[in-house]
Amino acid sequence: MDYRKLADSIKRHIGNKPEDHAAYIDLLSLCRQWEAEDFQAAHEVSKELRVFSAKQLRRTSPKEAEHFYEAWRKSLLFDAPHNFDAFMTYIELDRKPEKRFYAPRRHYLKPMVQGFQDILDKKLRLLTISMPKRAGKSQTGINFVNMLSGKFPDRSTLMEGTGDDLVKSFYNGCLEYLMAPNEYLFYDVFPDARLVQTGADTKIINLKSKSRFPTIMCRSIDARQVGLSEATNVLYLDDCVEGREEAKNRQRLDDKWEVISGDIMGRAIEGTPMVFTGTRYSIYDPIGRVQEYAAQENWPWRAIEIPALDLITDESNYEYEREGQKIFTTAYFREQRELLSAEQFESEFQQQPFEAKGLLFNKDELNYFFELPPDREPDTIIAVGDTAESGSDSTSLPVAVIYGTEVYIVDVVFDDAPAEVTKPECAKCLISNKVASATFEANNAGQYYARDVAEIIRQQGYSIGIRTKRTISNKQTRIEFASDNIKKNFYFKHPSTYKRGSQYWNFMKELTTYTRSGKVPHDDAPDSLALLENEIRMLAGGKIEIFKRPC
Repeated sequence: MDYRKLADSIKRHIGNKPEDHAAYIDLLSLCRQWEAEDFQAAHEVSKELRVFSAKQLRRTSPKEAEHFYEAWRKSLLFDAPHNFDAFMTYIELDRKPEKRFYAPRRHYLKPMVQGFQDILDKKLRLLTISMPKRAGKSQTGINFVNMLSGKFPDRSTLMEGTGDDLVKSFYNGCLEYLMAPNEYLFYDVFPDARLVQTGADTKIINLKSKSRFPTIMCRSIDARQVGLSEATNVLYLDDCVEGREEAKNRQRLDDKWEVISGDIMGRAIEGTPMVFTGTRYSIYDPIGRVQEYAAQENWPWRAIEIPALDLITDESNYEYEREGQKIFTTAYFREQRELLSAEQFESEFQQQPFEAKGLLFNKDELNYFFELPPDREPDTIIAVGDTAESGSDSTSLPVAVIYGTEVYIVDVVFDDAPAEVTKPECAKCLISNKVASATFEANNAGQYYARDVAEIIRQQGYSIGIRTKRTISNKQTRIEFASDNIKKNFYFKHPSTYKRGSQYWNFMKELTTYTRSGKVPHDDAPDSLALLENEIRMLAGGKIEIFKRPC
């Protein structure tokens, strides 16, 4: 049977006669038969069916709507054992709309749900999720554990967190969906995964049959693990850091990571996926550590980090309506930003951890300007380019207008896009700012990058002195050495003069969150400034004294 041809025929019929509700059921029956031959195609068509049904639901009378709702609901059930979004939607269908968890939050939980789907589809070995408190990350994680457990009840899931109260909430959260069949439709989706054992003391749940390693085990990170737990479904860790006080104690974070990496992660049988969720308090927290480990081991992994306020629009990413009232509004998050310290708000709400104590370029220590000196001509205009070394790094090119000992950073290129994008950006920046000379770091492919930028500039009819220079000094040492001059003699645009999310804004954010330890995700902004500071010193024989341009 040519399922594709038959499906297309039924879809055309629905397009011509959308009121024929029998055709919708026929299409679903076809999908059920098709599934054995082409799983993906069958479920793609099932999703299309729900779109057709939903559209007709809005058009038809209440009496006729029952037929289209039935088709939509049955299609959702067909997909629910395999699709996390469908599962989350279906299990709450019989709840009152105002009591549903997923439906009102679905618009901002989609990236998280897709991440879990990729875990389910074995596309990821590690998923990390960072969101503000009370945004729904823990409940979504609990629902994912339940789905995996229903789908594979003979496998084991280990849920870990800090403290007995949190672990108890995992256990009770899972049971809530398993012990209320009249309210949650879990057993519609997984009829064979019946609840056969619970243990309030040991925090274990067994579905279908009892096992030495239960279907779900919830344990505290500090509890003894040897011989008691195993993860073959998923290793799930949530809120591994107790709070800001623990996050400020480096030794406690080191000790916790030692337990997680040496004991808990060892509970995961080879190939078992891992999920780490939580608020990013510190750059040394378990989420940051496991990301670094995954990168070193070349695991397929993803980090989902959704700030409370969008980095470009400064609007809420989490607003939704609950019981007729808007929750997590832009006004609420902006109020929190005013009430809390920058350290606390950036980490707990924006998912950007940094250690205020070790900041090398504290924003309060920097000089700012609104406009260039109106009564003087600059001595020279130069730029320094630090090209991206990896896919996650940024090409950073600050442009400096120099008046004696004063260095004004008037423009930057700061972009993590591929070289074919940033090369024209650099050329445009150099031309528009009338740069006299530019130096590019020659390490790696820097010399070829500089050559291509020079060629773009030449083709546009301009002449700018461009050269490359190899650096041999340690990056961290270079930044540290240059920091004093940067703070004393460099001037940066006042924050009110550029937009949030702009390249200049991103450049300043990376600069002002750089720590003395150097253990930060990226250091392209401070390093390019250090290269610029070094270039100026070399021009002046060790002092920031700039010669006049001859013309």
